[in-house]
Amino acid sequence: MKTIKLLVSFLAVFAAAFFITASPAAAAFISGGITYALSQNYLPMPSGILGVYVGAVGAPDGKIQVISSERDRATYEHNKTDPMYAGREMTQSYLRLEATIVQGKNILTFKAFEGDGTTVYPTEKRLDRNDAFIIDKVAVMLTKQDVANLKTNGELVTYPNQTIFGATAAADLFSIYMGDLRISIGRAKKLVALDLLRFLHIPQTQKSASTNYDQRSHESGFVNLTPQIRLDGSGTNELEIQFPAFVGWAGHSTVSGTEHRVVLYLRGLLVTGGSVNM
Repeated sequence: MKTIKLLVSFLAVFAAAFFITASPAAAAFISGGITYALSQNYLPMPSGILGVYVGAVGAPDGKIQVISSERDRATYEHNKTDPMYAGREMTQSYLRLEATIVQGKNILTFKAFEGDGTTVYPTEKRLDRNDAFIIDKVAVMLTKQDVANLKTNGELVTYPNQTIFGATAAADLFSIYMGDLRISIGRAKKLVALDLLRFLHIPQTQKSASTNYDQRSHESGFVNLTPQIRLDGSGTNELEIQFPAFVGWAGHSTVSGTEHRVVLYLRGLLVTGGSVNM
């Protein structure tokens, strides 16, 4: 297996070197040297990384671009070499932002910072003002939460399930997925209108009673965000969804002591102390 990998590496480097030098001899010399270094573990690559290079167009000086077969690995390797984050701890993490669905309101705003606004739900995870967060994956989910008893076990779903929300509310909640997600950082619009339909995920087997659940995995409903967006604790981050409502729209909860909410679930990299003002 190692021999095959070295052969593939030799051919790949040979092709690139020949393209640059237009000389078969020079290409063979360069490729042979690099392949030999790899065979002797002089140039070890972490698992999942196919290669790295510097000097990419538009990249800051010293920032390494990563060629990887694993998106999470590439995201980490790419961002950890950014001079902006020098000396900062960078770990995989998430943000969970929630907005309650109310009648007559078709724009939902998500508070991104700890302590921002009068209500912070116990199920939320917001960004500390001293940190930064690099969004890599996004999901737009729904939940019905028991607020009268201060519970935190509302099931997250990736579509309007009739068993959870009731037939009437579930039918109207589908209009949320006809809307879009908008993100502005400072005065810059990072997402002008990302369609929410891409987040609608209806599993093959759906919840039909209190004793069973939807068929799903930890990736259900998540969409890779390209390009990635950086939230900064010291800046102004505006995240909202807007959807087409209509007269008589009834996606809100009519059961006393419960709320229907939209959950904006963000996965990515948390940069501790990564705020530009730190």
